[in-house]
Amino acid sequence: MEFTLLFLAVAVTMLIAWRGPRLLALGLLARVMIACAATYLHHATDTLKLSF
Repeated sequence: MEFTLLFLAVAVTMLIAWRGPRLLALGLLARVMIACAATYLHHATDTLKLSF
């Protein structure tokens, strides 16, 4: 679910960057990048349960 929201946020940011004001697009890009980094760090710190 969170990856779907990130994808939609990127899509909206691209549409605004294409047609909207530049500062709004840059602000949204910064927020989306922070959200992507937070999602990555959340999943990168999960421990893997491996059975060998």
